[in-house]
Amino acid sequence: MRETLPKTPAAARETRTARAAQAERTAFTEKAILDAAEQVFARRGLEGTRVREIAGAAGVNGATLYNYYPSKTALYEAVLDRGVQPLIALMEGYAAGPRELETTRTLVAEVMSQLSRHPHFARLIYLEAMAEGDYVPTLSRKWFRPVVDGILRELRGGPVPAEFGQGLHPLVAALFLHLSFGHFAMAPLLREIFDVDPLSPAGVERQTRFIDALILQLFPQLTNGRGGESEGKGAG
Repeated sequence: MRETLPKTPAAARETRTARAAQAERTAFTEKAILDAAEQVFARRGLEGTRVREIAGAAGVNGATLYNYYPSKTALYEAVLDRGVQPLIALMEGYAAGPRELETTRTLVAEVMSQLSRHPHFARLIYLEAMAEGDYVPTLSRKWFRPVVDGILRELRGGPVPAEFGQGLHPLVAALFLHLSFGHFAMAPLLREIFDVDPLSPAGVERQTRFIDALILQLFPQLTNGRGGESEGKGAG
């Protein structure tokens, strides 16, 4: 039996470097596939999309794509996970902290930033809902119910005015979904109507400020972290 000599420090470093480079290439390719899939699914929907179209948009062949995702549905679910899981994590982090105005504004800014990084994702969601595809129940139950449940939990436990009773909580939650997701999903139409780009940094920042202002109007009891004083009373 041939004796295997231990690697020299230089050889070990080369091996680690090669592995790191391979991991980087793998991550780059996977991101390219997910980005392309998000964009194509947003145009065609799950049923109308062909895997070879996604592969072409990602700059890979079909075999390479299937090495990462074994089916079109698996790829679709990966796109959904990438879009929604960070939002769920943001809601969970917010729930664990104080209900203050600044933390609420930070949550809104981070949600809008996440959606801005994946502007086609919101269109994908709206398209799936409008098409009333077979995947809508799964989309709702697995991905969006956790997000909405987080919003409803905050409404039930937070400083909600009496006029927004339990019966209206789902409508308030839906309102914030439309203000966030809808801003990106409707961007092509809004761009033509108002001659401004909703997806530009200025457009996203303006929508974020609008949501902040609306939250302050809807929930004037929301504290600003200074002894329970409301921002509305302290504003000049």
